[in-house]
Amino acid sequence: MPESMDEMGRQENELKPAPWGFWATLGISAFIILSYFVCGIIATAGFVGLYPSQDLGTDPSRLASNGTLVTLAVLISSPFTLLLTYLFARLRREVPIKDYLGLHELGWKKILLWSSILVVFAAGSDLLTFLLKRPILQEFLLNVYATATSKPLLWFALVIAAPVSEEIFFRGFVFYGILHTRLGSRGAIALSSLIWAPLHFQYDFYGILTVVILGLLFGYARLKTNSVYATIVMHALMNFIAATEILIHIGLAS
Repeated sequence: MPESMDEMGRQENELKPAPWGFWATLGISAFIILSYFVCGIIATAGFVGLYPSQDLGTDPSRLASNGTLVTLAVLISSPFTLLLTYLFARLRREVPIKDYLGLHELGWKKILLWSSILVVFAAGSDLLTFLLKRPILQEFLLNVYATATSKPLLWFALVIAAPVSEEIFFRGFVFYGILHTRLGSRGAIALSSLIWAPLHFQYDFYGILTVVILGLLFGYARLKTNSVYATIVMHALMNFIAATEILIHIGLAS
């Protein structure tokens, strides 16, 4: 009798809705990230071909810090990333798409709470950076803004498109997939941050480390709210703060 009950329990667990497993989640994530970079390469090739007068050559640092190219790359890769994320999540038909991607409604009080936490984090990060006598703004960010031919499109790419696509993928798809493995919530928070950080390859080591810590904060917010909307708002607000600091820097320098 106990053996039959155990067997029934195992069968019941197997029938419970579950996301892709750990290795499948990592493999699919690697494919989506690769597709993201392929979109960037296509945007780069098209940009260099259409605007040879920019004389960017093949210098990775100049290409990565060209504002117009960054805008195009984000605007091209973001919807493609969202599409792939949705399709792979949809393939697990047993799991509602809202659960898989964390698309749960969130009240304004919680949004304001986590936004306030983000502002405190940003202020603390800037203060620490200042005390360490490091530049508040990464040099490539200043170059991106200076070389963007359309500032409104750049703002849209950085404050809307990038946060929405990255958070739905990293704190939605990746987070949920790892959450339901033996790594649990801690693994989901840590790995979603560590996988996200290398996308900011333009930063120096200190900048990447800051991104990792920021990713941990996003992951914790995702866990506590059970909603990716919290991290989308936090990510957008962080990018908005950075863009505003660029404007202030330009204003003080002029």
